[in-house]
Amino acid sequence: MATLEPRVIEVPIDNSNDVLEIDCSQLPEHAAEICDILENEGSALRFYQLFALEYYKQGHVEEAVVALKRGMANAKANDQTAKVPLLNLLASIYVQKAKSATVTAAPSDRDIMLKMATALLTEAERIDRTEPNTHLVGGMLDLAKRLPDAALQHFDAALKTAPRSAAALLGKARVLFGKHRYQHALEVYQQVLVLRPTGRPDPRIGVGLCLHKLGHAADARRALARAAEVDPTAAAPHILLATMDLNDVKRMLDPRIAEAPITEATTQSVGEVLHSAMAHLHRAFERQPDCAATLIRLADRMFFQSNYDAARGLAERALKSADTMAIQAEAHYQIARAYHAAKRFDLAYDAYQKCLAINDKHSLARYGLGQMQLHRTDMSSAEATFQRVLDHHPKCVEVLRALGYLHARLPNTKAKALEYYEREMQVLADEATEHAKRHSQPTDDITGWFGDANLFLEAGSLYEASNAKKARKAYSMAADILQRPSATTDSVGDAIPELWNNLGALSQLTGDDDAAIFSEYNQAARKCTSALADARLRLTDMRKGAAPAAAASKAASEVQRLENTLATITYNVARFYEHCGFWDKAEALYTSLLADIPTYIDARLRLAHIAFFFRGNAEEALEHISKAVGIDSKRSTAWLMRGNIELHRKSVQDARRAFEHVLKDIAKHDIYALCSLGNYYLAAGKSDHSRAASEANPASASAKKLRDMSTQNYKRALEFFDKCLLLDERCAAAAHGTAIAMAERGHANDARQVFQDVRDAATAGLGPLTLCTPASELVFKIAKHQQAQSTALDGTAPPMLAESSVGCDVLLWSGINVAHSYIEVGNYRQAVLAYEASLRRLQEATKAMETADMSPAASSQFVVSALEAKCGAETEDSNSVKPPTATRLTAAERAERKRVERDLRLYLIRALYIQAKATKDIEIMRAALDHARSLCADENINLPESALKPDTSAADSDAAIETAADGGDEPKDADSDIEMADEVAEPVAEPVVAETTALNGSEKKPLPVRLSPEDCLVLYDLALVEQSVAQLVSEQPESQRTLQDLTAAATYIAHSTAAFTFLASWGKIMQKKRQKLLFSARLATERANYSRALVAKLTRKQQEQEAFERQRQEHVEQWRKQQEEDEKKKRDEAEAAIKAQQEAEKKMLRDAEERNAILREQMAASSKQDDADMPSGRSKKSKARAAPDGFISDNDDLAASDDGAGSDSAAGTARHQKSKKAKQLTRKPAGEPRNRVRAKPSGGHTEDDPEGSTPPPRKRRNVADEEEVAAHTESSKYKSKAIITDSDDDDSA
Repeated sequence: MATLEPRVIEVPIDNSNDVLEIDCSQLPEHAAEICDILENEGSALRFYQLFALEYYKQGHVEEAVVALKRGMANAKANDQTAKVPLLNLLASIYVQKAKSATVTAAPSDRDIMLKMATALLTEAERIDRTEPNTHLVGGMLDLAKRLPDAALQHFDAALKTAPRSAAALLGKARVLFGKHRYQHALEVYQQVLVLRPTGRPDPRIGVGLCLHKLGHAADARRALARAAEVDPTAAAPHILLATMDLNDVKRMLDPRIAEAPITEATTQSVGEVLHSAMAHLHRAFERQPDCAATLIRLADRMFFQSNYDAARGLAERALKSADTMAIQAEAHYQIARAYHAAKRFDLAYDAYQKCLAINDKHSLARYGLGQMQLHRTDMSSAEATFQRVLDHHPKCVEVLRALGYLHARLPNTKAKALEYYEREMQVLADEATEHAKRHSQPTDDITGWFGDANLFLEAGSLYEASNAKKARKAYSMAADILQRPSATTDSVGDAIPELWNNLGALSQLTGDDDAAIFSEYNQAARKCTSALADARLRLTDMRKGAAPAAAASKAASEVQRLENTLATITYNVARFYEHCGFWDKAEALYTSLLADIPTYIDARLRLAHIAFFFRGNAEEALEHISKAVGIDSKRSTAWLMRGNIELHRKSVQDARRAFEHVLKDIAKHDIYALCSLGNYYLAAGKSDHSRAASEANPASASAKKLRDMSTQNYKRALEFFDKCLLLDERCAAAAHGTAIAMAERGHANDARQVFQDVRDAATAGLGPLTLCTPASELVFKIAKHQQAQSTALDGTAPPMLAESSVGCDVLLWSGINVAHSYIEVGNYRQAVLAYEASLRRLQEATKAMETADMSPAASSQFVVSALEAKCGAETEDSNSVKPPTATRLTAAERAERKRVERDLRLYLIRALYIQAKATKDIEIMRAALDHARSLCADENINLPESALKPDTSAADSDAAIETAADGGDEPKDADSDIEMADEVAEPVAEPVVAETTALNGSEKKPLPVRLSPEDCLVLYDLALVEQSVAQLVSEQPESQRTLQDLTAAATYIAHSTAAFTFLASWGKIMQKKRQKLLFSARLATERANYSRALVAKLTRKQQEQEAFERQRQEHVEQWRKQQEEDEKKKRDEAEAAIKAQQEAEKKMLRDAEERNAILREQMAASSKQDDADMPSGRSKKSKARAAPDGFISDNDDLAASDDGAGSDSAAGTARHQKSKKAKQLTRKPAGEPRNRVRAKPSGGHTEDDPEGSTPPPRKRRNVADEEEVAAHTESSKYKSKAIITDSDDDDSA
């Protein structure tokens, strides 16, 4: 504790006015002496409190406790209130002792202190609940118990009674700061600053911390700087200022949180800030050398300067002077990581545990403990430790990396490791995106953000087993990172040639561009060769210079590593040469490898593969395998290749023994050997079943024995397949074998479901289904055990296919087997679709392989220059040697693919044939015929010319058949076929066979001199389909076929008859030679006889069809003529109707004209009569009053009546009334227009005014009105209302 200025306490003497002065700087060593004095003088309890405080300030805590206890013991019963300050002070001391309890103390000491403080406060509250100091100490106690809410309540209660209590305000501010309520805490600290500007502890420190948390860094620095000025002896402000400087350095250097890109100016600023931070730390250390916080910060700086001993020493000093458990935990952490960096892992492990014992939430210490557990290979504990850290910090990339590393080395947790690595990549990608957005940079390319190549190297190694594309992408990222130039070196990518080798191998697996793969292999070979040369040079220099043994040994190990890497690269390049079809160059590389490393077994086995599958030299291949077995008799791949070659050589028993040797003596769980033996017993079961079916007496003992052997073999096959699936549930070969066995045993539906599941899984890419791999690398192509066998269309169903050497294509073989299953259950349409899909897949794959074959000019660019010397190219003149031509498909593979394609086409023809027979659909049968003719044309399969000529002699025909039969190769192993033929018709006279052309209708190809059994099978199928087409055409109703159909059917049946006749004779010859046929010669004879009968039937049908079509043509012609007559009659009637209508319209027009003429005549006569009856004077006057425009005015009647009033008023009145009545009769309905009537040129009166009165001017009338008026005035037989004088015509007139 800091030494205070000496002061004197005056103690009153009992029964006297004198006082006893006691110098606090010279207090007795034991507080009991002071207590005795106070008891003798009967002093008040506050003196016990004063002396206890003095002892506490001087660091004598125990003596302070003694003084307080003596004072409480002397408290009077009637004055318990005076006891409360002592209780509070003693409780406060216990709280401080609990907070400063070290880890060396007993675990219960802290709890004991807190319980004692709680009891004292309970007693104080019982005596006086309003005492502010009681609530103040209660808040301190709750803080020690880590109960911030309860502490805040106590501080608020203290402030209610003492609002200006600085201690209570400081406690409240501290709680608010811990609850992240920085703004409220800032206000409280500012209140304390107003109340006690120079108080201790300095509230400016709290103000600075709150401002820093609120983001006001500059204001926080000013507050802390002011605190350092006010109290020059304080270390806390300098510590906080140093911490802020160090945080600024981290912010400037860490790209994840940097506000600007790191430049040279940034580096210079970092140096200045670091200098400022160290200056503050030195000032803090000078002011308080034993300040734990200062010592820990200094230890942290020493650690980053790699001065681990100094860092540990400072942390140990901080541990001794720490007064809080948080400081103690941090001190232990600094000690632990100093030991960790110094590789003293046991001491680091103990120190990490001590840190976590004090502060269980110290994440850095827990992360370090997990690393120590990893070093101790305590994987389960390390996983639990890292997982606890990850729970609190889910985006901590270091913890994610540690968990990924841990799970990558645990069994069966590789997927979990990849999950953690992917999470780390995602976190880094998110940080990069956020950083780019913050600096307004594009977010589409963030690869530059990743700077740790180890992350992608680890992830790539894990992806290799599950996803080659992702593995290649990870390795590419690692290569990009390693090739980036750093501040010290240009790049380190050249030091890892293995990376480029892996890139080339993965590119090859994923089927990337060949040029890119060669480029990667070129880089790998170049980098490895260069690094190897440098390493050898360094090793030579070390040996000459007598370098230390450790350095020389390390250099020798480096040379050995690079030599092994170069050998691996050479092997991979040779494998890729094989893939591209450069067999000679690949063989040269393998030979050079064996010259350098004679024990390189993989190279030896590849030579065996080339010798057998490319050159067809089985002896050389077996010799290579024998050498490999001599080097390592436990190498399973050598024995598996031997078994594979023996299968191709038809040495089935030798192959079985090789596979059994692998399971018995090398690896009892080798999946490839298990599948191969399963296929062996599957074929044996099929063979025994066929032999039992061919027995003459199915109930005989031999037939029963064969059936029992077949059942036993099927059972053993299923046992092997089941074991494969137990070891690898995604083994496609085992699943296929199981489904084949199920189909052979009659469970076609179940087998089809298995085949579909396998195909769907392969299509979805859910796993490595295309290979049945042994424990080690398969260096050869897997071949099937039982070859597919084609049968005649009307024979038994084709067998299920085992794996084939055509690439082990799961989709292909599963599709074929699904189609076979559909045939078994009668779903022919789906079978046809499945066969067509499989055929397209095979043709596309073969076309892709053939297209990939490069010409010599194109293949010359694919040369790995660093390895070309090993291919022997340097010994020949490059101008005189032609570049090799790449042939990816060997002759054997081409023949195999051709055979499988032929079988698939025959399967498709068979499916169409059966479907057409079942549905009687001639179009489907014609589709089968088209496929059969196309197959014969593509394979150039035709009958001998002598078989097609009807005038060929029997001797010539037999000679041709003998010639064709002599060329027959030994047929495949196939079971006898039972033809499901139609009933054979009675034989008839053989018709004349027309001469045929090539099957595709084009010019004939050169006919082969000899036919193989497979060619004869195709001819048999073609003849059968032709016969079926002819039969279906003959059975069609006459209305559904044509004469051309029958003519084509006659052509088909002629060719079918010749083919069956030839095949029957050919089959008999082959049977005499005891060679197995793929069809029945007896059935061919019956089919030939049936064809001859069908010829006569077709001839008769042709005649009937001709008569039917002639009659139908007559009927059609008669119907056509009748239709023409009916159409002509309809046209004539329509024309007559039109003419009649036109005549009627003309007649109506004439009648209307006649009526109008008569009406005009009557009107003219009536006008004349009126003129004659009217007086001459009146008539003249009326004419004089006529309107200039010729119209009759309505006012004329009135004028006329006025003029004639004197002479004949009665007659005028009568005429006026008569005219008015006429107007009323002729008035039109409302809304109809009134037409004007032109006055007669003769100047006579109108019918409305028979007396000659002039009508009113400018009013035009309808002629029809006049007619009606005339009708009332005089009788007439003509009546018309349709004639209206056009005003326009009148005006023009």
